[in-house]
Amino acid sequence: MKNHSFYFIIFLLFWISCSPKPKPFPKEGFSNLSDSMEFVLQKNQFYIQEPKYGEWLERNKERGQTFTEYWNKDGNIKPIQPTEKRKKIYFQLYGHFNETQLRLMDSVQRFLSIFYELPIQRLEQKSLDSTQLDTTNWRVQQRNGFQVKTGFILDSLEKNLPSDGVLLVGFTTNDLYPSQKWSFVFGQARLHDRVGVWSMVRFGDADLISQDTDAFNLALQRTCKTAVHEIGHIFSLQHCIFYRCAMQGSNNLTELDGHPSYFCPVCDAKIISNLNLPLSQRYENLAAFWKNQQQLETSNYYRKSALSLRRMD
Repeated sequence: MKNHSFYFIIFLLFWISCSPKPKPFPKEGFSNLSDSMEFVLQKNQFYIQEPKYGEWLERNKERGQTFTEYWNKDGNIKPIQPTEKRKKIYFQLYGHFNETQLRLMDSVQRFLSIFYELPIQRLEQKSLDSTQLDTTNWRVQQRNGFQVKTGFILDSLEKNLPSDGVLLVGFTTNDLYPSQKWSFVFGQARLHDRVGVWSMVRFGDADLISQDTDAFNLALQRTCKTAVHEIGHIFSLQHCIFYRCAMQGSNNLTELDGHPSYFCPVCDAKIISNLNLPLSQRYENLAAFWKNQQQLETSNYYRKSALSLRRMD
């Protein structure tokens, strides 16, 4: 890992927004923030507000994870990292995907390959219905319909992780639940087992996204947010409680839609240092991707970030 001070430069990227800041929820992921750093974070509205009733942080009292804690200064536990042998991300599709959903997954795959700068390979698609599952691994609810237990898919993924894979993630068109206590879950990952799964069933009606461009783009953005979040977990990032970030937890679609598609400065520093990612070129590629998806706000964020870095060269 490079010297931690190197990653101070990514904070210089965030002199972008001129909007007034909301009252911050007083948390921070770096120790001893300088006055200039504090100003940058406030100026660009990275601070989150006090959580509202029913939101993730109101329901789940998490302590967060600083940059130093991510790397564990005592050296006992290291984050999951690619190796010379294991450096590929594998995809596994479960269930029925129509032509539009497969096209959406192609876009998600492109996004993740840019975001994490790792090769991605899709495995053969698998069917998933009640006839293939033990009765303890699925249920039917009046409100949610047919649902599959995440543990069943995660167990399957863990057994089938290829020898050259740093991780294996599953996508499904079935609704998911982690336990009987939960109504549903967007996705779930097992940090130390290098596997994760998420569902796209709640991100847009299958017929609607096939007919409406706006519905397709919204479903894509939601799927990308969930995918980058769960893979972040596999790379040992915990939920972000400090700033507006794709690593924030979400209890519902409204909360998910309110989160950005990008990582906050703390979480971006974690993944950049872990994967030794390029800076300006990565941001330029992400800007181009989101521009092609008509997500101009996210595209402009990355474009201005890349421009800020170019000016420092």
